[in-house]
Amino acid sequence: MDGKMQRVLARTGLGRMSSGEYQANLNGMNMFFGAVLGFVLSGTEKLNAWQFGVLLTSLAGVVVTVLYISSSRHRLAYSLLALFYAATFPEIMGLLLRSPEPIPDKIRPTLLVWIGMTVLVEFWARERNDAPVGSPLEDAAPGPEARQ
Repeated sequence: MDGKMQRVLARTGLGRMSSGEYQANLNGMNMFFGAVLGFVLSGTEKLNAWQFGVLLTSLAGVVVTVLYISSSRHRLAYSLLALFYAATFPEIMGLLLRSPEPIPDKIRPTLLVWIGMTVLVEFWARERNDAPVGSPLEDAAPGPEARQ
């Protein structure tokens, strides 16, 4: 049954992800959510320069933690840490900036959705690939049609 289910998923495009699909997912999400965060931050004009610097530094820490989910062998720990950071970010910023509403309310859902999608992609089954993405060996390797 398990093998049959894997074949059905593979035929529908929901099977194991190739290295290229994995990289495309991560690159696309990182670009998209980077742009969304820029848009969300447009409500920070009321912060003074010091507060804005603290906000950017803190937000950069959360973003780096999200990127570590797919770059570290400790991806589960970074997933949990990123979720904690995102869930508590507005409250932590309120304490750091000594302000009840220092940041736009859309930052938390933006971070949570980004983390959720990153975790989904990171923990999705992937094809085993002998050559790392972008290596000369990958370009020389025969495509799936040649292996059949």
